[in-house]
Amino acid sequence: MDETPRSDQTTLIEQLKAERDQLLGLLRALPDISFVIDEDGLYVRVIGGTNEAMYVSGKPLEGSTLQDALPESIANHFLGVVREALRTGEMQFLEYELGVEDVTALPPEIREKAADPSKQYFEGRILPLPSYDHPKPVVLWVAVNITPRKQLEQYWRQAAETDPLTGIANRRALFQKAHEEVERARRYGHPLSLLILDIDHFKSINSRFGHARGDEALRRFTRTCAELLRTNDRLGRIGGEEFVILLPETDLVGATRLGHRIVEAIASVEIDETSPVFTITVSVGAATLEHGEGFEATLHRADQALSRAKANGRNRLETDGPHPTE
Repeated sequence: MDETPRSDQTTLIEQLKAERDQLLGLLRALPDISFVIDEDGLYVRVIGGTNEAMYVSGKPLEGSTLQDALPESIANHFLGVVREALRTGEMQFLEYELGVEDVTALPPEIREKAADPSKQYFEGRILPLPSYDHPKPVVLWVAVNITPRKQLEQYWRQAAETDPLTGIANRRALFQKAHEEVERARRYGHPLSLLILDIDHFKSINSRFGHARGDEALRRFTRTCAELLRTNDRLGRIGGEEFVILLPETDLVGATRLGHRIVEAIASVEIDETSPVFTITVSVGAATLEHGEGFEATLHRADQALSRAKANGRNRLETDGPHPTE
């Protein structure tokens, strides 16, 4: 009576092994690379990765561990995901960024063959692999290279936040950043100022010299302003010829000083790509965030200062309230 159960058990094991071999055979032919990794982080087997444009050979990793192959923080994170898959019996999903130079267990000749040595984006799909012929429980880690998708997402994200003519932040991105900076300034009690800038008589530039020259004037204006800014300052175009500069960690004295430098620098810029050569000037309004105030209120006060700059002859800066000592 014991023979039938034993025979059934043998048949079941053989079926499971056959299914495993079929799965591994399919994986070998897939373009994406897969790893059999045990609960201690040992690379038991490396399979697939036939798309050489997206993957380098991972075969040399067999016999090494996650800790041997990867930076410590990444290895520990990956090992935690492996053990979570084994504990729950459920597939785990993980997006991560990894460059071939990070995988130190790969021989130099393998790393040199990488089609793109920069960091790549991957989606890991990690699931337990039962009945695998190994002393310890293992998972199958399928690494799908999603770099093209990430690059496309980044392109569209940048396109949604960038002014196409000048390459700087558009109104949407600038306002979003402004609200973040206001929150940060409130949290830490630090100053935050802004400048609003308007190129003088810009419509006459378009009508006299043409829109192509007007576009070039906007680009030259942007480059000149950007050269005067710090790394954490943010310049954005919020209208046709209207711009805003966010100045974190800056009081009204500092904003005024920068505004005067911009007025002076812009007046010396010649737009000389075609004849005739012409110059541009800019009017600037400055304001500093006040206690309990939001970005829109500060911007409104800066805009009022800008209106005074225009009324007082343009090509100048005015501040909200009394003019601070420089």
